[in-house]
Amino acid sequence: MQVLRNNYRIIIAILFVACSCAKHGPLSYDISSQAEAQAFLGEEREKGVYGTKLKDVNFKLSYIPAEAMALRELGDLSQASQASFDTLVKGYEGLLFFDMEISIDHFSEEMIHYGVTENDDVSFENRVAYYSFGMQKDIRLIQGMDTIPCTVYHYERNYGISPQNHFMLGFRASPAKDIVLVYDNQLLATGPVRFALKEQDLTYHPKITIN
Repeated sequence: MQVLRNNYRIIIAILFVACSCAKHGPLSYDISSQAEAQAFLGEEREKGVYGTKLKDVNFKLSYIPAEAMALRELGDLSQASQASFDTLVKGYEGLLFFDMEISIDHFSEEMIHYGVTENDDVSFENRVAYYSFGMQKDIRLIQGMDTIPCTVYHYERNYGISPQNHFMLGFRASPAKDIVLVYDNQLLATGPVRFALKEQDLTYHPKITIN
């Protein structure tokens, strides 16, 4: 009976790894150039995406593993080492990071211009202030009975290059439980946006070798 129980545990572990690989792709990467680093970060942004649409507004959320955050911070790989990379990864323990993308159907400009009439400088400046700073207070995680505020926030202005608008979000939270990320949208009249994320998608950690 003990042998059967142990075999069952091994099978479950194998299935978990297989599911994780299927959703997130390969688990090991050799990165030796800035181009390879940028390609990896671009791929990570597209993996494990949770999506929802409210009215004509599209929301996407993807988990950013600590390894991707460390690679962003590392910068110039010509001066980097495996040890410095591993130190940065360790520094992100206890934090969860996400990329939230927002786009609007049939609107090709930067979202900050949506609904603002021409020459309405006051409304535009209010939009800039909200997306740059104010939106952070409208985002939270719910994990069990705990409500966790967004402690790291960055709005990536694209100045009309793309209709996709990206926000980096960070929380002091454990990946050991399922979570719900809530955004109380104040400007686009969609009502609250919710993403329910599973524990297995929050424990994905690709192995990166810096060459």
